[in-house]
Amino acid sequence: MSDNNNGFNNTGDLVISEDVIATIAINSIKDIEGISGFAQKPVGFDSFFNNSEQANKSVRMVIKDNDVKIHIFVNLLAGYKIPTVAEKIQTSVKDAIQNMTGKIVSKVDVTVVNIDFSEPNDDE
Repeated sequence: MSDNNNGFNNTGDLVISEDVIATIAINSIKDIEGISGFAQKPVGFDSFFNNSEQANKSVRMVIKDNDVKIHIFVNLLAGYKIPTVAEKIQTSVKDAIQNMTGKIVSKVDVTVVNIDFSEPNDDE
């Protein structure tokens, strides 16, 4: 399989939507220990002027040709080392997207939006 055409001949193009790439990213990390859930991008100064569809999503991306840059927003559980969980997220997202789409993931930024200090519910 050639890297230039992702295994397709010259009869047409393959387009993978941003929603598909975001779904791959989310599904690749949902079982990582320490993740409480996904968060929306926090409202900041740039959000007031940025009216794009991605403004409040948990996964944002920039795709240029075959290069993908991902920014994912998560909430973590208390008691986990943030750098360790973030590194697992980066590796998992990069590997999953590259394996499933053939696109190159050049960057995965992780923003920890919140820490979940709530007690787990015991059904005893």
